[in-house]
Amino acid sequence: MPEYNALNERLKKQYEDLLLHDDYREQRTADAVWKAINLFEHYTGRRDFAAVDTEQAKGFKRWLVKQENSNGELLSLSTVRSTLKILRDFFGWLAIHPQYIRKVDGRAASYLRLSNNAERAGRATKERPAPNIKDVHKVLEAMPHGTEIERRDRAVIAFMALTGVRDAALISLKMKDVDRAKKEVWQDPKHVKTKNRKAISTFFMPFDPLWQDIVMEWLDYAGRELGFQPDDPIFPKQAVTCDPTTLQFAVTGLSREHWANATPVRQIFRDGFTLVGLPYYNPHSFRKMLIIWAMEYCSQMEFKAISQNIGHEHAITSYNSYGVLNDYKRRNVINAIGKGNTDISHVSDNIIVAEMQRRMQR
Repeated sequence: MPEYNALNERLKKQYEDLLLHDDYREQRTADAVWKAINLFEHYTGRRDFAAVDTEQAKGFKRWLVKQENSNGELLSLSTVRSTLKILRDFFGWLAIHPQYIRKVDGRAASYLRLSNNAERAGRATKERPAPNIKDVHKVLEAMPHGTEIERRDRAVIAFMALTGVRDAALISLKMKDVDRAKKEVWQDPKHVKTKNRKAISTFFMPFDPLWQDIVMEWLDYAGRELGFQPDDPIFPKQAVTCDPTTLQFAVTGLSREHWANATPVRQIFRDGFTLVGLPYYNPHSFRKMLIIWAMEYCSQMEFKAISQNIGHEHAITSYNSYGVLNDYKRRNVINAIGKGNTDISHVSDNIIVAEMQRRMQR
């Protein structure tokens, strides 16, 4: 098999330029496309893309479902489905390419698809559990906070609960992005890695006073004791230096550099929940936790505010993305229908007094 096909490489580069500069996709998206196309080339022995036909497409599908991942397991249906979708888009583009419109069998693209049942199975996702407010409180109370690294780790979990930011945004936030007086976080898309690079203004959410206390203490400590400047990351990575005596690297505190990715954040969550004997909940699960709580205790206006606070333009997005109830909660809600809600612990005294006065004046 040749190492590469010059014609195919030129077409792949043209398609990458289209993705990056016409569709405005991220480089990581283009990388995933290259990976899928390279897999197809491996199957065909790097034959010209212009020679693709329906038989080749059908053969590739049969071959792909028999391939194994790095763990020696068959590729999941979701992986097969996404790979075929990428190739379907690529060959659909090639079929209308000015230089290849008469050379490429346009039917081949539509053959790169699973059956309807397999497509639905490939889109199916397992329910992702979320913690509750008490779980997070328990974790934060148990986490050590004697060293600056321990303080940072504890504040990471509290900050994500307090704001509902995504982990990619969290690792790119700077000290200047938080207005402590207004209790507001400005997720500036110029340097904060928000989803789709949206500008998001997020206010602290008062679900648990402990969250805000920990975050405020960390911001004060970072600015006053550690000397963090406005352009320094709120949550920097560790400083690692080499001991000239032992010639070994060791963590010596905190640097002034951002984490390269969110892997350390997920490890902080894993360590925190494991410490109190709870299952691991990933950082994204906190967004679901906030929405589930808001669905139960907030008015429509309050729910809309929380939905916008986590970066959703439409409340229905929050409902559809995070509002799925687990079986236990769904069963309790259904069983309580028609019985009324006697739990008024979340209702303020002022509202209760006002309601009593209104009824007495009837």
